[in-house]
Amino acid sequence: MDFSLRIPPFGLQKRESRWDYLEPLQKAAMALELTWAALSGLLFIFIVFKLFRIRVESTPRGPYILLALVSFTFALGDALNAVQLREDIDVFDWFKVISASSIFRAFSQVFVYAVLLWLTHIRGQAFGGSRPGSSSPIVARTWKRVVDWVLVAVTFIYIVALNAYSTTKNLSHIRRIYNNNYSSAEYDDYEEFVKISQKLQHVSTALSLLLAIDVVASLFVLWFAQRRAKFTDSVVTRLLITSAPFVPPLTAMWLFYDIWVAKGIQSILKANLAYVIIEGVCQIGIFASVVSTIDLHTDNDPSGSSSYLNQASNPAYKA
Repeated sequence: MDFSLRIPPFGLQKRESRWDYLEPLQKAAMALELTWAALSGLLFIFIVFKLFRIRVESTPRGPYILLALVSFTFALGDALNAVQLREDIDVFDWFKVISASSIFRAFSQVFVYAVLLWLTHIRGQAFGGSRPGSSSPIVARTWKRVVDWVLVAVTFIYIVALNAYSTTKNLSHIRRIYNNNYSSAEYDDYEEFVKISQKLQHVSTALSLLLAIDVVASLFVLWFAQRRAKFTDSVVTRLLITSAPFVPPLTAMWLFYDIWVAKGIQSILKANLAYVIIEGVCQIGIFASVVSTIDLHTDNDPSGSSSYLNQASNPAYKA
């Protein structure tokens, strides 16, 4: 995932109206980002509305509160990314805006997987509680939960640190050009920085790939364990059918964008437009899929009053 090194749609000097200088592919990407931001904002409002209406004793609030934050940051990141294309700002402000946008988008892309893992942990615990005397499924064990959250935290911290490093270096590079204080040695240093950044980006993509594999594998492992025990879990089934399919194309897009060898500005713009399309469809798809599971916790509670986890301890209970 490249959240830091972007090609500015303008030169070093501020123009009267940058919109007239944008390529059609850039305008298309901006329109899509605004669309994704609007949809994600509507989902955020809907999630908040649902959170005020659910029963705390039957539905876990934590994952859905995190989902609300994720959808909000995704909307904010896409909106900022679109605004920096449309508004006339100098290159220094551009880097600051794109840096903020990158952090918001990094949060949404990492922690949307954390939401899926958190729900998997909760459903795994419920499944284990429904079988007294049996060992808990792997996804519900303490070591697995620790590994999952450590992977989430390390991935996000690494991406933010890489973004800060890249932004600082780029701003320093631009300032030297503005001040006419730029030697051939400094140019060579910047070229070396670009090469190092690309290598560091591979690590970011590898961490994201591991996180994606962890999410899909956890859902499949829990679903197979429940199926062997003839334990029907509507939430896990819904996530596996409607959320998991969005993970591979989203991860593949990160890999594609990371290894893309640009042969010109048009190649970069095409890659960016493809990234915006696939990222938006997959992110909104996962958001909507997880939101649709809110009522399943309550619907699966046969008593209408007891906690889901308590009900799950009853061998006759179907989750």
